[in-house]
Amino acid sequence: MKLSEMKSLSDWMPFNSRTFTIKSLFANNEQGFVYDPNDLTTMFQDAAGTVPVTGVGQPVGLILDKSGRNNHAFQTTSASRPILRQNAVTGANYLAFDGADDSLRAANIDFTATDKVTSIIAINALASTGCVFETGGSIATTNGTFALFRGGKLQFGARGTVYRLINMDAVAMPEVLVAKADIESANLSINQNGQPFSTLNQSLGVGNFGNQPLYIGRRGGTSLPFNGHIYGLIGIGKLTSANETAAIEKELAKRTGVTLSV
Repeated sequence: MKLSEMKSLSDWMPFNSRTFTIKSLFANNEQGFVYDPNDLTTMFQDAAGTVPVTGVGQPVGLILDKSGRNNHAFQTTSASRPILRQNAVTGANYLAFDGADDSLRAANIDFTATDKVTSIIAINALASTGCVFETGGSIATTNGTFALFRGGKLQFGARGTVYRLINMDAVAMPEVLVAKADIESANLSINQNGQPFSTLNQSLGVGNFGNQPLYIGRRGGTSLPFNGHIYGLIGIGKLTSANETAAIEKELAKRTGVTLSV
């Protein structure tokens, strides 16, 4: 497949079907972000957005948010920008993080109107435990945060005023992960490749999520670097419905080349 034939997230995912669109996913003014390495029009080699990404092998200094909330992610240091690569089997693009200093960040994202979040992400972790994404400086110390870590273990955590973490031994592989946190219901859950992987029912404290930066690839942009590939990342301030979740999982599975167990 040629790069010119690659489809954008809105084409790859059945958001334009009769079920729903990206716009309808955020129709009730939900806060969130959508990053799509398959849409070349959303990526630039520099953080200022003046040099477009035109093909694989180029650095990504800015990737635009497709949620409509303008939560664009950027990297001002040229040596710390992930590289756009392509899966030779599926033809899908991904962001390659080097496990050393690559990362992106978005300015403060205001989740203060909700105590529920869903993140859906397709990744392939290559080595070492690293921060795939995290809001705020650290879920261990900052209220209203949530995060996903991947390496030798699969970890998903969130904090209202109390920090909780799903921490499970799991072999790293290409995978589609659906992680949900609900402070009010004291619940964390994560699905791996279409199947429930782990659920934790313990108090997350009280309150809503926060108004904090989003870090992708390194905690706070400085530590726990992620070594691996990100094929797509969605975060939204609600618990997605079964239909919404299944549609996104199905498309991201095509990108990573995994088979969903449904």
